[in-house]
Amino acid sequence: MNIFKTIPFNIKKWFLYLLLAFFIAVTLLTCLFFFLIDQEEKKIQQQISGFYQEAGFKGDLHFKEAEFHGLSTKYAYSYQERVEGKTVQFDFLYASLLSKEEIGKNYDTAEELAQHYNSWLVAPFFERAFTESQGFQQLKQEIKERFHQQGLEVSEIRLQLPNQNPDFEDQLAKDLLAAEKAGETDLRGILTLNYATYRQIKGFSFTITVTSLAKEFEGKYLDVSGLPPGNYVIESDSKNEGSYYFEID
Repeated sequence: MNIFKTIPFNIKKWFLYLLLAFFIAVTLLTCLFFFLIDQEEKKIQQQISGFYQEAGFKGDLHFKEAEFHGLSTKYAYSYQERVEGKTVQFDFLYASLLSKEEIGKNYDTAEELAQHYNSWLVAPFFERAFTESQGFQQLKQEIKERFHQQGLEVSEIRLQLPNQNPDFEDQLAKDLLAAEKAGETDLRGILTLNYATYRQIKGFSFTITVTSLAKEFEGKYLDVSGLPPGNYVIESDSKNEGSYYFEID
């Protein structure tokens, strides 16, 4: 009788032991997980800080707290620098450990910086330089006037830089070197770049958003004479209307 009375007690005791062991294991794994995340975060911050410092960028970095998305972790940071008396900020929403190709390269010369203009570490600098340049603002006005004359009202024009274009990279290197020689140290002289100098270089992409793209426009000839070479997409603010694509050589 005593044996049968102790069986339930033993089962209950071992169940509590297993439950305790489970919680201990979960706690240890959780601690290990956050430890590894913390180590990775510190390494990312160290690599990125070292890159900008060695590359000659004199701005300030502000790292944001890591965010967890399922099984992945999102790292983000912002870069701030004083340019002509004003603070400019660039937000980098997705940061990661530097690749093997990026480690050891700091883009500290005009030529190397020009060759890697599309690297996620510096691409936002170049994108803003071109989209805010006087040359691109003039082009936007040209497009708006040209489209208005043909019954299309433009609400937005977006620019995308060429991808792996030797002519573009060569011109970038020349302009960055000229800015360097002229003593332009703010953001390595990147914000002095002007789209007007690159207007005839192929490979740019333009997305033109119009307020309405009526069906009767389909098949209609659009006069784009005088516009620079590139890939063009015309889309509408309305999601129910289609889009049109054309290329100018």
